[in-house]
Order: sequence, then structure tokens, then C-alpha cells
Amino acid sequence: MSSGRNTSASLFAFPGSRVPGSGSRLSHGFTLIEVLAAIALLAIAFAVGLGALGKATQNAGRAAALNVAVERAQSLLAAQGLDAPLRNETLSGRFDDGQTWTLKVHALPRPTAAPDAQAGAVQQQGALLAQASGIELYQLDIAVQYGAGRTLKLSTQRAQAVQADLQ
Repeated sequence: MSSGRNTSASLFAFPGSRVPGSGSRLSHGFTLIEVLAAIALLAIAFAVGLGALGKATQNAGRAAALNVAVERAQSLLAAQGLDAPLRNETLSGRFDDGQTWTLKVHALPRPTAAPDAQAGAVQQQGALLAQASGIELYQLDIAVQYGAGRTLKLSTQRAQAVQADLQ
């Protein structure tokens, strides 16, 4: 009852593979077009990955430069009024790495009270402003130029006792 075909070869064949001599050709690997397509896709993925890595490196550099600029600006603002009293002036300078800064200090106008208002308190735009006598308020604005044409601007206000004019 044998048909003359070798059935033992088909019993041990892998799924999806053809048995030699069954009339169809065997696939022994990838074609040249498949390999070239895989290489092209790999090259595109590699280029995209390098581009993303380059942008991440740029962003990290910008963030580091911004952090340095913020620390320096805060340090300059914190030092104002410690060595000498605050007064209307503009200061500027350059750090060792080339970053430049400009600090503007100016006195804020004292609120003027209406005749019927409490002493030292003024109602302005729905808010009650009060300034104790003997206190001056100053606005401090700093601009630090860092990186490629970037500018960091910070502002704060500082109070100090009124300085007696010695003339």
C-alpha cells in the first residue's frame, strides 16, 4: 500500500517549509531586495534616533545655561542693599564666561493718601495699600544675557529704612 513517495521526509519537515522534490522551490533566506529594504529602514531609524539625541543634548545645554543665569541673577539681587543702602542707579557687568548683566534700581513712589483715608493707607484698584512711615520701597530689575542671544529678566521689590540726608 505504498504510493512510492517518501513520507518520512514530510513528517519531519518544519511548518511552512516545502519538501524537496514536491514541485516548489525552497526558500533558503532573504532576497536582495528584502535585505536592502531592511538596511534602509535601519538607516532611517538610526538617523531619527541621532536627531532626537542631538536635540536632547541641545536642550540640556540650554537648560544648564539658564540655570546658571538664574543663580547669578538671584545672587546679584540678594546682594543689593547689604553693603550700601539702595538708591536709584543702573549697574552692569560681565561674568567670566561672557554672560553680561544689567541691574536697574529705582525707588517706588510713595502712595499719596486722600484727605479722608487712614494715615499711610491708600485704596488703589480695589486694594488697600499701606506703607509705613520711614520705609522706602525699591524696584530691582535685572537682565542677564546668556546663550545665543537669550535674555533672562527677573524683578523684585525691596524695602529699606529711609536714609537721613546729611547735607
